[in-house]
Amino acid sequence: MTHEEMLEVAAQREAMNAQKRKIEKQFDEWFGELEGYTLRYERFWDDFDFAKDKNDYNSMKLMVKWLRTSFEMGYHASESKINRETK
Repeated sequence: MTHEEMLEVAAQREAMNAQKRKIEKQFDEWFGELEGYTLRYERFWDDFDFAKDKNDYNSMKLMVKWLRTSFEMGYHASESKINRETK
């Protein structure tokens, strides 16, 4: 691998890391938003702990599905916000 190719790979890796940090920040902001009188993550962990205490694996699987969907919604909401702000 040439020096230029190594620099290109390093630049791509840094861009991917920057994108990952951006997505994590966006998710954390969304997950920590107020939902009524509680924060979104408080509702998630309360529900998850309840299912765990009952050994209700079906509910725990649904919670993971909920978390994935939440992540996607948070990401898309943030991307929409960024797109509106840049116009």
